[in-house]
Amino acid sequence: MPNRSGWAGMISRGLMNKLLTSFLLAGTAIAALSVPVLAAASNKPATPDPRISVLEQELRDVQLQLRQIKAAHGDADNSAALADLKRSTSAQYADMGSQLAALPKTSLSNGRVSFASADGAFTLALRALMQFDTAYFAQGKNPASVDLNSGTNFRRAQLGLQGTVYNDWAYNFLYDFGGNGVENRGYIYNAYIQYDGFKPFFFRIGAYTPAEGLEDQTGSGDLFFLERASASDIARNIAGAPSREAASLWAQGENYLVSVSYTGKKTSDGTSTGAAVGTFDAQEAVIGRASWLAVSQPTVKWLLDGHITEILKLTDAVASSPISPTTIRFSNGPEVAVDASRTVDTGNIDAHHVREFGFESAAEYDRFFAQGGWFRYEIERRIAVPSPNFTGWYGFLTYSLTGEQHPYDAATASFRNIRPAKPLGTQDGWGAWEATARYSSIDLDFLPFSTAATGGIAGGKQDVWALGLNWYPNNAIKFQLNYENVQVNHINAPGTDISANVIGLRSQIQL
Repeated sequence: MPNRSGWAGMISRGLMNKLLTSFLLAGTAIAALSVPVLAAASNKPATPDPRISVLEQELRDVQLQLRQIKAAHGDADNSAALADLKRSTSAQYADMGSQLAALPKTSLSNGRVSFASADGAFTLALRALMQFDTAYFAQGKNPASVDLNSGTNFRRAQLGLQGTVYNDWAYNFLYDFGGNGVENRGYIYNAYIQYDGFKPFFFRIGAYTPAEGLEDQTGSGDLFFLERASASDIARNIAGAPSREAASLWAQGENYLVSVSYTGKKTSDGTSTGAAVGTFDAQEAVIGRASWLAVSQPTVKWLLDGHITEILKLTDAVASSPISPTTIRFSNGPEVAVDASRTVDTGNIDAHHVREFGFESAAEYDRFFAQGGWFRYEIERRIAVPSPNFTGWYGFLTYSLTGEQHPYDAATASFRNIRPAKPLGTQDGWGAWEATARYSSIDLDFLPFSTAATGGIAGGKQDVWALGLNWYPNNAIKFQLNYENVQVNHINAPGTDISANVIGLRSQIQL
C-alpha cells in the first residue's frame, strides 16, 4: 500500500496532467479563435473577442498552479505524460487547423459582400449601384411643343454579382431597373464570361460595354458629372454602350490598353413596352481603342486615348427584303437624365456605312484634374445626295478641395472616384469635396438650309455649360450637385431654339 507521500505524489501527478491538458487545450482554443479574427484584419481593425480574454485568464491560472505544484514536489519526472499530452493535443490542433483552412472566406470590404473558396479558385461578390436624381428646369421661351421635365428619376438601379471560376475565368451578371427619364422594367446590363489565362491578353464575350473611349469607359458610378457629355454619349451608342452584345480581345498593362471589339445589337433593341418584337439582321460593327498612360508619377498623370468605330452593316428596317432600307439616327438630351427629351436630333438618315472616331486625353496634377475629347461622325448614304458629317467636343476641369486625387484604373484606362482621406464619422472627417466645371458642344447640322431631299439635316447645335460640387462622405456614397445652362440653336429655324437653366442632384450608393 502506498504511503502518504506516495498518494500525494500520485494526486499531484494526476493534477499536473489535468492542468497540462487544460493548458494545451486552452492554447489550442485561443489559436483557433484567433483565425477568423486575423482573417478579418485585412478589412478593418479586429474587435477583441471576449472568449479569448476568458481563455487567456484560464491559461494564466493554469500556469500559476503548475508553478505551485513544481515548487511543492520538486522536479518529479512527468516527461512521458507531457509527451503524450503534446502528441494528442498536436493532432487535435492539426485537425482543427485543416478544417478551418477548408472553410470559405467571407469579407465585407467597403460594404460589398464577397466570398472565396479556401484555395482562391472560386470567388463571388455581390454588386449594387443606386443613383436617384432630382432636377428642376427653369425654361426659356421654348416652342410650345417643348416642355422639359422637372422631377425625379432612378437613373440606375443595378443588382448583380461577379467573380471568378477556376482562377482564370471571370464572370459578371448585372441587371438594371433604372433609365433615362423613366425607369425600366429591368434589362440585362452585363452578362459575360471572360478568360484571363493569357495575361496580358484577355478575351470577353456576352453583353457589356465594349471599350470605345475614355469617357465611355469611366464607370457609371465614377462619372464626374450627372451625365456624359453629349458628344461622347452619341459616339458610344453607335456600336457600344451598356448591354451591347459583343466579343472583345485586348492587351492591357499598367500603362497601356489596346482593344478590338466585334459588336452587334443591344439586349434591349427591338423591344417595345416589354414585348419582344425582334430585329431584322442585327447591326454588325467593329470598335478599336488604344490608350497610353504617358506620364505616371505619384502626383502627376497624363493619359492619351484614341478610338474608331466602323459599322459594317446596319440593321434592316423591314423583314424579308434583300434591299431593305437602312438608317442611322443621332440624338441626345440636355445632359440631365430626369428628362428624356431629345433636344438635338437628326432623325433617321438613309445610310450605307457609318464611321466615328475621336481623341481624348486626361491629366492630373496634385489637386487638379482635366479631361477633354473631340469626335467626328461620318455617314455614307446609299442615295445620290451629299453624305453628311458631324462633330462634337467637351472639356472639363475639377479641383479637389480636400486634397485627394482620382486613382487611375489600369483595367479600363480611366480614372475613378476620389477616396476620402478622412471619411465622414472619423475624427475631423467630413469626407472628400470636389468642385467641377465643364463645357460640351455637339453640332448635328449639315447643310441646314437645304431640304431633306437634297441632303440637308437640321439636327441642331447644343452647347452646355455645367458647374458642380461633388461630395464623397465615404468610399461607397456620393452626392453630386450640378448647375447647367443649356442652349440649343437651329440656324435654319430660330423659332425652334431651346434654352434652360437646370439644377440637378444625384444621390448615389455603390457596393
